Parts: sequence; structure tokens; C-alpha cells
Amino acid sequence: MSIPEPAAGLADRTADPSADPAADLDLLETVKKAAVELKRAELPFALCGGWAVYARGGPRSEHDADFALLERDVPAALDALAAAGFEPDTDAPEDWLRKVWDRGNLVDLIFRLSGEPVTEDILGRTDTIEVGSVQMPVLSATDLVVTKLLTYRDHYADFGSSLPMVRALREQVDWAEVRQRTEQSPFAEAFLLLVDRLGLTG
Repeated sequence: MSIPEPAAGLADRTADPSADPAADLDLLETVKKAAVELKRAELPFALCGGWAVYARGGPRSEHDADFALLERDVPAALDALAAAGFEPDTDAPEDWLRKVWDRGNLVDLIFRLSGEPVTEDILGRTDTIEVGSVQMPVLSATDLVVTKLLTYRDHYADFGSSLPMVRALREQVDWAEVRQRTEQSPFAEAFLLLVDRLGLTG
């Protein structure tokens, strides 16, 4: 599967024309800073979410930074980031992630993706990609698509938000694996029919 050239500056590529390039660049600095600290702590992790899509050549549509890691490593990650000046969010209600802040930028430390625990296998399927000026592990395109499709529920099935990602990453995705891993979801089945008809999985 092909992997795009390393991600460059954000000013010339944003998912939303109304987005603030300066804010995006500031959040990129947070992404880089968090990745460096997790690497220094020698913790296995992967950039995921919108920034992982961006790193792989797609649009970025989120306003925070997401990192996947093993649940057992969360305390060490929080300690490493706190030592670097990140502030923990002790009020977050979610039981599948922890949140920290860097100068007003939110970082999610996710240990369950779409309800499934982050595993060593998932972290072993990453690719090292340069994001800004920092080399870091990035979640595989297949895992990005699978986890996105498994978020669809009765009250959330916004296919339109996923189409730009799929268009950008389609050559990096193992579509047979996506089908196998999402076969229990009728929402994923419907989305895959749509992208099949659009010629994005061929």
C-alpha cells in the first residue's frame, strides 16, 4: 500500500476553508510536543483521529489531537506529559480516554477505539511518518477506516464526514479486512455499499 509524502505545513491544506491556519499550526506544535514526550518515555503509541488522516495525505477535520495507547500505559503517559507542562483534565466523564491540555489545545489519550481495547497488534501495524518535523507512529489506514465505521450508531451516521477521508486513503486501505472487521455493523455495510458504488474501493 502506498503511503503519502510526509505531512508538510498546514497553511495550504485545511479541511475547512474557514479554519484558522494559525490555530492549526499551533495545534500541530502540540501534536509534535506530545509525540516527542511519549517517545522519550518509551511508550508505544500511535497518532490517530484527524491528525493521522492528515499525516497520511487526507483532510484534517478535528480540533484536538488523538493518540492511541495501551490502557496500562496511560498513567505513565500522563506523568510524562505533565512533566512537560501538559495539564490533566480531571473532569472528563469518558471511561475510554484521558484528556490533557497544552496551552488551550486538547490532547486525547485513547485506550479504547470504537469500544475495542487498543492492543499491541494495533500499535504494531503503525507506520512511522513525519508529521511536521517529527517522526512518529501513525495508525494504519485500515485501522483508521475500521474505527471510524464502527462509530456509526442510530444517532450518528454521518457518511459525508467520512467520504473525504476514504477518497484520500483508499489506496492504503485493505478493504477485505475492513469488511471482515465491520461485518456485524449494518451502518458500516451501508457505507461500504456507498463507497463501492462510488468506485472508491476498487
